[in-house]
Amino acid sequence: MDVNGETAALKKRKRGPKDDTPLSLKKQRSKSQSNAAAPAKEIESHDVELPDANTALQPTTEGGRDVAGTWKVSNPMGGRMLDIDPIFSPDERHLIITYNTSIQVYSNENSLLVRRIAIPVTRLDDGAETMSAHVVSTVLSKSSPEFVWVACSDGRIWHINWINGKGADAHFTLDTKRVLDMTVEAVEFGDAAEDVLLILQRLTKASGQVVAYDSKALATKRGKLLHTYDESPQMLRSAVGGQLIVAAAKEALHVGILKTKSKTPTSVSDLEYRFHSFGVADIITCLDIRPTVQTTKKGATMVNSLDLVVGCARGAIYLYSDVLGKLPSGESIPTKAAQIQPRKYHWHRRAVHSVKWSEDGNYLISGGYETVLVLWQLDTGKMDFLPHLSAVIENIVVSPRGSSYAVHLDDNSTMVLSTAEMKPTTYVSGIQSLVLSDRPSKESLVRRVWKTVDEISTPLVTASNPTNSSQIFLCVGNGQQATLGGGGPSAPLLQAFDFSSFQGVAKHAIARTNPTDANITSQGNPITEPKVTKLAFSQDGKWLASVDEWQPPDRDADAFLTGSKTTGEVCQERREIYLKFWEVGAEDNGLELVTRVNEAHFTSQPETIFDLAADPTSSRFATIGNDGTVRFWTSRLRKRDGLVTTGPEGQQLRSWTCSRVVSLPAYGQQDELVESSAKVSRSGALTFSEDGSILFAAFGAPSEAVVVAIDTETGSFRDVVSGMFKGEVRGIKALSSSLIMLSDDLTVYDIVSDELHFSFSLKETSEAAKRLTQLAVNYESRTFALVAPVPTNQTKMKRGARSELVVFSIEDPEPLLVKTFPQVVTAVFPAAASSGFVVIDSAAQIWSITEGTEQAPLLQPLADLGMDEDTAEAAAVEEEEMAEASDDEMMDVDQDVDMENEEDFDIHQAVVAPQRLAEIFNTAPAFAMPPIEDIFYQVASLFASKPVKASV
Repeated sequence: MDVNGETAALKKRKRGPKDDTPLSLKKQRSKSQSNAAAPAKEIESHDVELPDANTALQPTTEGGRDVAGTWKVSNPMGGRMLDIDPIFSPDERHLIITYNTSIQVYSNENSLLVRRIAIPVTRLDDGAETMSAHVVSTVLSKSSPEFVWVACSDGRIWHINWINGKGADAHFTLDTKRVLDMTVEAVEFGDAAEDVLLILQRLTKASGQVVAYDSKALATKRGKLLHTYDESPQMLRSAVGGQLIVAAAKEALHVGILKTKSKTPTSVSDLEYRFHSFGVADIITCLDIRPTVQTTKKGATMVNSLDLVVGCARGAIYLYSDVLGKLPSGESIPTKAAQIQPRKYHWHRRAVHSVKWSEDGNYLISGGYETVLVLWQLDTGKMDFLPHLSAVIENIVVSPRGSSYAVHLDDNSTMVLSTAEMKPTTYVSGIQSLVLSDRPSKESLVRRVWKTVDEISTPLVTASNPTNSSQIFLCVGNGQQATLGGGGPSAPLLQAFDFSSFQGVAKHAIARTNPTDANITSQGNPITEPKVTKLAFSQDGKWLASVDEWQPPDRDADAFLTGSKTTGEVCQERREIYLKFWEVGAEDNGLELVTRVNEAHFTSQPETIFDLAADPTSSRFATIGNDGTVRFWTSRLRKRDGLVTTGPEGQQLRSWTCSRVVSLPAYGQQDELVESSAKVSRSGALTFSEDGSILFAAFGAPSEAVVVAIDTETGSFRDVVSGMFKGEVRGIKALSSSLIMLSDDLTVYDIVSDELHFSFSLKETSEAAKRLTQLAVNYESRTFALVAPVPTNQTKMKRGARSELVVFSIEDPEPLLVKTFPQVVTAVFPAAASSGFVVIDSAAQIWSITEGTEQAPLLQPLADLGMDEDTAEAAAVEEEEMAEASDDEMMDVDQDVDMENEEDFDIHQAVVAPQRLAEIFNTAPAFAMPPIEDIFYQVASLFASKPVKASV
């Protein structure tokens, strides 16, 4: 077949050169009067303006529109753990972790989520988000430990009962520009102790002030100003009922001591402090204080001494002993003390992210970028290490009894380690995708030779195993700091996230990763890691195909410059593009690399693999590359010397190979394909038909791409369609007899009847926004979802950007749902065995979009199920009381039983067919299942029903 010519077997259908209306739409209008009434409908995908249909689009409280009234959007779940110390409950049975939009309570016994308390941090005003607001501190109440105080950067303060979740719907508002930090102390006012909030507020860009608030001051917004200082305020600590306050500036510490008075204070207005400051040799990144106290004869607590430990931005730790004894005495005005000589400890190469005293004061515990937990024995100077943690250490907390350490890592996980064995007893992990935080990293306090990533420019690569609907696999990096390093975002790891427990269950390295002890070059630049760009599971779930790319950064290409070559061309020539095939373990979903194909698509240089698709009916994959070819990949038995090789357990081993290569028609561009592949921008996408008989391949230059229907058995062309793409190809999906094509337009085209159902135009956005425009298809509900960032004046997808999702039916141009999300959507994919979709946003939150009665929370905390520990204890007590009452009643009952109807007491063993249980548990994925109580009663009814008697 001549792929460059027009043959009888290969007819090319296209739009007219000057007529924007497809020819096939004219055929559709002759059949449908509704379509004949209006031209090809064009929709601005972010405003969703439909002629004659605006009355059906009613706004909802979530900022979206639900046309049919049956589609629902769940509340977000998960999120990003903030750089705030986790909180142990006083009995150490619970761990309270602060997220970007909630605080979540976990059980330390089983790592399960007990309660999620949403905090309305994000506020929408006329559709515009106030992006300056984020949680800066969460502190346990000292007078009522069942409460926590939560401070937001815009001055909002919440007082929340973490046991029952009450208090999140009301807040105090302070009259301040910005809150930097907060600490809480129980201060004796008369005979009662009351919580006093010590808040570090920003006064100007380089100055701050410490203000005290009690309950009355919060209501009136008038606190007591305690201290004002410049030198770039950083953080605030306090101790001993507010007798000591330590405020950290950029390179100085301000120590406040409560002035003693003969009169007992009755409110915050009576609190007065004398402050002294002294300089620190480096930029302060973390701080911990340890006072020594004594109890007087009257029962009062007095401070004897104060020890301070400071972690700095260049890796040093400074220990200041007996600070109070070295400060000037007296009731003078704030003074600057002479330089206090500290003890210096230095092991960390970069910023110390957290440092804490042990409970007995004999050790220091520190952590930072090196992913190593360091224990410093102060008496001997000996160091112990817990190396090779999964990511950068952000926070360390010592439990109230000193028996555990809570360690928060920047890969969105927190673990609790026992101090005796240093083994994890609790582990909580969320979505570990890239997130742009509102708070700058401690690493940014020192200028580096490289710049961090400041935008999300690519979608999150995801895939789901068809045989395990409760898990989703995501391509992530080695934590936020490693992902944001120079050279662009990296994603060499595959995270398995389980919806049933709503936690990450495993992580696999499917591309080359850097060891934790050698990840910086001699020039101080971070070593760039590969990025996984494509993922696909086979239809039986036994195989996983992945594509990862790496190229040297521009800074390393100068040595290879020759002639007229540019830096970009040299980097392109030295790219590494690997196609890998993995065998999925049947029991633990472990991955074993079976075949690696170097440069699967190649001309004079390695060519980009645009797309990877899995055959829905067999274990076969297909790829399309910039070389203009489609390659089919199949497995075969691995042989050695003509004999089939077997594994350790006798299983037959297989390898993957290219079974067919199909060159795509370029219509006059085929001769230039090899020579100009590096100069001409091309794009492509793949999709199989639902029965696997046809592979649709879209490929070509911008606005010139064609769609080729390839017979998967013979490799011949069944059809070619052109003129359907405006700009670059962003995606193509096959649903029934229709093709859904995404470029600068969204086009739904019936390939069988040669008719265009409808076509919408998207608003013009930046290149980064175009890359984040995504398409997903749900074969259960015959619907598809389009996600695109909302156009803004920004050229990058930074913090503050939003996305919009539109759900369509394949048969109707009217959208079923329009939803605006407060963050950029990084991934959208169909929910397995359900009619809806799952959305992941740039805040690591998961949303469920479902139809009709299928809507259910993604994850119900134990408190919502009535299974939290307090409820369980109450139920156990009630059951015990009922058992005792039942025993007492039985003592008065005649023990003789009339056995006339003995058959009524027959004990039978229930036999339940497995398919009956499957009907209950396989109706929907874990996050869309009905409440656990309903499932329990359905299962109990199967075992409790009496067998049917056989007729005689």
